[in-house]
Amino acid sequence: MDVSVWIREIAFQELALIKPLFRQVFGSDISEEMLAWKYGDGQGRSYGAFAPDGALLAHCGLFYRQVLADGQPCRIAQLGDLMALPGRYGGLSRAGSPFALLIRKVLSDLPGVANPDGLAFGFPSDRAMRLGEHLGLFSSIDQIWELSFGPLPCSWRADSCQLLNPADNNFAGIANRLWQQMAKSLGNDLVGVRDANYLEQRYFRHPLKRYDCYLVSSCWLRRPLGLLITHSDGDQCELLDIIAAPSGMKRVLQAARMQLQSWRVACIKLWMTEQHAEKLQGLAEAASRLEFRIMANPFSSAGNPQRFASRWWLTSGDTDYH
Repeated sequence: MDVSVWIREIAFQELALIKPLFRQVFGSDISEEMLAWKYGDGQGRSYGAFAPDGALLAHCGLFYRQVLADGQPCRIAQLGDLMALPGRYGGLSRAGSPFALLIRKVLSDLPGVANPDGLAFGFPSDRAMRLGEHLGLFSSIDQIWELSFGPLPCSWRADSCQLLNPADNNFAGIANRLWQQMAKSLGNDLVGVRDANYLEQRYFRHPLKRYDCYLVSSCWLRRPLGLLITHSDGDQCELLDIIAAPSGMKRVLQAARMQLQSWRVACIKLWMTEQHAEKLQGLAEAASRLEFRIMANPFSSAGNPQRFASRWWLTSGDTDYH
């Protein structure tokens, strides 16, 4: 290790240290509220690479996520807030660069009782992904696609799609039942837990964005079929999450498409990993491969990071920035 670079964990109380680098790299500020939402209450950890003069050269955040992997519950890490100051200590692409040293340290700290295989994932930009692959720090195991769905005419036989308030007494019961149905089909691959507690933290406690939750129920018996988490911006609507049995995904989407006119949006856009996007692509008006590939820890699963290749269920709600 380059002795002139100091790698250490950044305590929550000193997270303001990352703000100048965040602004320089991303061109915007990160608020105290966002830092608390990401890293507070043990939900995440922050690592930095520092110069001898104390300057922050690179940063990597970890956001912990409960998942089912091969049917087993574990707590894995999502890498985010990847930042590096270019032009110092040999540049970014050198094996001894602050960025490379930092990521190696982060990955080496991952294995533990709750995550024995050292599993990790992330949505790095194309540039960050190529850099991580060049340094042998990232392994690509999946691809994100964007599907766009237009409106459908309403039908008297249509399933209902009604706004559901997370503060309602029945919210947790409905969300947990739908998640269990989803987990039965997807849990033998790799899927993040989407129970009521997760939905509350991820969406309804977000400090900056407002999300809507819709319950899709069967036409006649009003049996819950799925939950949709959406965010609207002008005439565009992003579908961040679907909680439903995979066999009912198409039906749930069709119910939502019949609501677009009342929502005053022209289309719904959905990010999905490739295998699952292919199953819904026939319903979409447009489908495009995005720049985002899903990274894995190349040292995980006894050196077999491809163990979960094309087996992730991920949507844009699984990112830390949507």
